[in-house]
Order: sequence, then C-alpha cells, then structure tokens
Amino acid sequence: SIAASAITIYNGLEFKEWNRKALITSLKDQSLRKIKFKDNDLLKEDIIFKDIIGRIRDIEVEKKTGEIFLLTDQGSVWRLYKWKKYLF
Repeated sequence: SIAASAITIYNGLEFKEWNRKALITSLKDQSLRKIKFKDNDLLKEDIIFKDIIGRIRDIEVEKKTGEIFLLTDQGSVWRLYKWKKYLF
C-alpha cells in the first residue's frame, strides 16, 4: 500500500493532457501519482515525483487556472504549474 492520503480527478487548463486522470497523493512513499482508468480498469500509472517534498496530505486543483496545490505534513503548500516562455 502507498498509504494514499488524497485523490482528485484532474480537470483544468494548466495540464490539459491530464484531464480525466486521477491524481493520488501518498504518505508512505511521498509521491504524486497520475492514474489513467477506462471504465473500472487501470490502464496506466505514472509517478510524477517521489521523495521530494515529504508526506503529502492533500491535493487541490485551482478551478480557474488548473494549477495544482499540495499540502505536506510540515504545513508547506506546493504549487505545480507549467513554465511558460513568453516572447515579447
């Protein structure tokens, strides 16, 4: 068991390719996982990161932007977003 602590189905603009995928946070291996399902079958599991920010307690997706916020055991809040290069 990964000791899952929170789960959400992603729906947002920031990581459009993740839409309709489950995002699961883990206490045991301190990971964020992306799960692709079809019906009730697991098709693919990707570990986004592991052992980097500590034990992840909660996950939220900001509705307007699709940015992802993670809350750790230490009370830290982490924001996930894509780097955007702007040309002027």
